[in-house]
Amino acid sequence: MPLDAQARDLVAKAEYSLTMMRRGAALARCDWGVSYEDGVFLRLPQAPAARVLSALACLRARIRFEEGQSAEAVDDVLAAMTLGRHVSREGGLVILLFAYQIEHRAIETLAQHLPMLNADTIKNLQSRLAALPPFASQATALISCEEQTLDWFIRQVKGAKDKDSLLASFAWIGISEGKGGNTAEGARAFLKECGDTAEGVVKFAMEAKPSYALLAKKIDLPLDEFQMEFQCEAMAKSGNPVFRVFFPALPKCRQSQARVDIRRAQLSAALAVQLEGKKALKNHPDPVAGGAFEYIAFDGGFELHSKAKLDGREVTLTVGKRGK
Repeated sequence: MPLDAQARDLVAKAEYSLTMMRRGAALARCDWGVSYEDGVFLRLPQAPAARVLSALACLRARIRFEEGQSAEAVDDVLAAMTLGRHVSREGGLVILLFAYQIEHRAIETLAQHLPMLNADTIKNLQSRLAALPPFASQATALISCEEQTLDWFIRQVKGAKDKDSLLASFAWIGISEGKGGNTAEGARAFLKECGDTAEGVVKFAMEAKPSYALLAKKIDLPLDEFQMEFQCEAMAKSGNPVFRVFFPALPKCRQSQARVDIRRAQLSAALAVQLEGKKALKNHPDPVAGGAFEYIAFDGGFELHSKAKLDGREVTLTVGKRGK
C-alpha cells in the first residue's frame, strides 16, 4: 500500500535529523559519553532517539523505493543499520536490544523491496552490508556495563548509614512476586533473603560477581549450549538473591542476538537468491538451526523460514510483496 500524505509530511519534518544521521553513519564510531556511575539509574537517551530516527529513515526509504529512487533508499536503510551498530557500543545489554530492533526494521524494509533492485545494485548492497561496523558483543557488554552496575550496587549498600537507607538503596529491585515491582515490601523481602544485613547483601554480591566473567566466556557458544551453561550457573547460584536480581534477562538477550543473527543470514541468502536463484540457499546456512532456510515462493516474492524456534516462534523473512 502506498504511503499516505501524513507519512510523507512526517519524513519531511525530520529531513535535517535524517541528514545528520547520514553524516554520522559515515564516521568510524560515535562516542555517546556514557558514564556508569548512576548504576541501574543510568539514562541512555540515545537509545529511544536512535530507534525513532532509524524508523524515520526506513519510512523515507520506503517512500524513495516507491518513487524509483532505489539508490537513495538503500543509503537510508544502511545509514539506519549503521546507527544501530554505533548505538550498541555503549550501554550494556539494554542498548544492544535497541540496536537489534533497529536492525530488524531495516532488514524488513530492504527485504520488502529487494525484487525491484537490479543485479549491480544487489552486488553493491552485498559489499556494503559486509562492510558495516559490528555490533558490540554481549560478552563485552557483560564486563563493561553489567559488572560495573553490580559494583555500583555494592558501593550503594556499603554507603548506607542505617537500615532505612539500606532499604532505600535497592527499593528499585522488582522482586516482589505477584505484587508488582519496585515496592518497599519487595526490598524488605530481598534484604531478609540476604540475612537482613548490609554485610549479607555484599557477601552475596561478591559471590555473584565471578558469574559475569564465566558467562561472558560462554555467551558466544551456540544458543542451545549457552542456555545449558546458563541453567547450570543459575542452579549453582539458586540460593543467591543478588544473582537472581542481576542475571535473569541474560538468556532472553542471547535469544535476541540469535534472532538478529538469523535475520542477517536470511537477508544475505535472499540477496544471493535474487542473483542466482533458489540454488544459492545451500551456501547460506541458518546460523542457529543449521542447514538451508526453507524457501516458500509466492506471487511477488518468497519467504525464508528458519527451523529454529525462539520464544516458540519461527524467524521468517518475507522478500517482496504478495500480489506484486
